[in-house]
Amino acid sequence: METIDNQIESLTTDNHVASENIATDACDASLQPTIIQIQEHDKIENNTLQNYDIKFEGNPEYMGEPKYLAIDANLRASFYIGASWLKKHELAVVVTPKMPNINFVDMFVAALEVDTRNESDYFAKCYGIQFDEPTIEADARLSQLTPMLVLHYISVLHRLATRGLRRNYITSEENLKAKVKGRIMLGRHLRQNVFQQRVDRVFCQYQEFTDDTPENRLLKRALLFAEQFIDGKSGLRHKIESTDIPKHLRQLKSKFEHISDDIEPYQIQHLSTNKLFRDYREAIRVAKMLLRRFDYSIAKATSEPQKTLPFWIDMARLYEMYVYSKLSAAYGSEIAFQVKGHFRTAVDFIKRDERIILDTKYKPHYEDSNRGIIDDIREMSGYARDTSILHALGATSDSGEIKCVIIYPEQRIFKPEEGEDVAADDCREIIFNGQPIIPQSSKIKQFNSFYKISVPLPTDGENG
Repeated sequence: METIDNQIESLTTDNHVASENIATDACDASLQPTIIQIQEHDKIENNTLQNYDIKFEGNPEYMGEPKYLAIDANLRASFYIGASWLKKHELAVVVTPKMPNINFVDMFVAALEVDTRNESDYFAKCYGIQFDEPTIEADARLSQLTPMLVLHYISVLHRLATRGLRRNYITSEENLKAKVKGRIMLGRHLRQNVFQQRVDRVFCQYQEFTDDTPENRLLKRALLFAEQFIDGKSGLRHKIESTDIPKHLRQLKSKFEHISDDIEPYQIQHLSTNKLFRDYREAIRVAKMLLRRFDYSIAKATSEPQKTLPFWIDMARLYEMYVYSKLSAAYGSEIAFQVKGHFRTAVDFIKRDERIILDTKYKPHYEDSNRGIIDDIREMSGYARDTSILHALGATSDSGEIKCVIIYPEQRIFKPEEGEDVAADDCREIIFNGQPIIPQSSKIKQFNSFYKISVPLPTDGENG
């Protein structure tokens, strides 16, 4: 292990020096980059950007990567949090959550417990990291990036390993004793054996069908990083004690015990995933992200960088996955996720036995206000009339009104704003205890068969 790490360190040192020189040249004026810090849905002051020509584009296409954290043309942030360069080395923006002390680790753990391929593919698009960009000074509340990456990797790798590690033919070279395998490498055999009078040896090259492949070695290496990181974080270990993560980690260590972690950085960087199965593509993608997070050095796996790489978290999608984990645990197969309708639409959830449609809205102000709810009512009305979604519910267009439930995060620090579409209602918090959802919900009085209910986000508490 020490030899590999030393090789990796020496290979990456020149790159780090070059990067630091570039950063120094770019900031020759001895000025630190300007960091704009705002919260979700807040607005950047115009005078902050008066010397920059930056075109904000707002939300990307569905599930796409946001540019500038999806800040719109009115300079208002949306539901993406993270850090992004607006002008490299000069101006960056950091968007933090409105709700204080959100426990991202709990959200990720809950979301990752939904262990199917469809949900995993969806979850993989909830966040992204830009490894080729310079780091940014970020708020301490965004320091959960590495734990999220580690937990995601363990979940993806466990799902892959339960289906079996992929085997392949690899070319091996070995100085064999008293036997010949494959073909004799004459030049090396002469140098290492004949000229050295080692008559019992033959240097051979042969192909072997094995699971000790470069792909699996990469996965093993990243697994060691993940284990070392968790071992060095007592708070993280405590948070995952009651989850399946420790059990998955033990199973993975056993599954990969015979796999080597001997893989060079250049092999990691050029390892192609084009011909791999989908599960492998995702596992290798996250493994590379994890290794790059620590500059390929396992010695750094216990420390969290002081600065953060540019990254984004789609809080609306993450909240959606968090809610799904709770619904799925309470109601099992009665809940269906991302049910497709016509014209490329999809509703977040349906509950078959109650014949209801549920849609998450990452709008904490719904606790005290119905501002903006008309658009959500219209959207869900469309779902309730979509024949494809009705079919998934076991209903038809003659089945009568389908009940619709808006699920939103509780956020009591928000105050009602003026300009509400409809008067606010009394709100209830959902209790996922297997009981019917509608009796637990608050009726939206102005609309038939429409309800709303809160599913609070996990927090670390006042001192978390």
